[in-house]
Amino acid sequence: MEELTLSGTATATLVGAWELRAGSQSTTEWQDGAADTSYPGGGPGTFSAVNSDGVNGYDPAPKMALISVTGGADGETIILAGGVSAIYGAFTTDTGAAAVAVGATVSSLTITLQYLSGSANTTSVLVLYS
Repeated sequence: MEELTLSGTATATLVGAWELRAGSQSTTEWQDGAADTSYPGGGPGTFSAVNSDGVNGYDPAPKMALISVTGGADGETIILAGGVSAIYGAFTTDTGAAAVAVGATVSSLTITLQYLSGSANTTSVLVLYS
């Protein structure tokens, strides 16, 4: 897994990035439990953690990042890179002293900030991506 990197016109700082392992997409091997036995009764490994070889390796999961933007202005961009293939959603909140309405649009791997009232503020952006 590559490290998430940021670019674009916004003054953006990566606060943290996490992989959301609970609920990995397209993987159910961890549920196999006793794949080698039949229920009821079963054999020696009936309720032990006996899994198929399918769990050996890496199954990618959705990821989440928290980004802090300072001095934000309407139309500034944050571009995600570092192994990112898609952005599922970007959620914004104003964290500055003055109340500013802020939103975001997503196009490919670019988040564009939209300040609906005021500007030059501090904003937190929560991004779900893969």
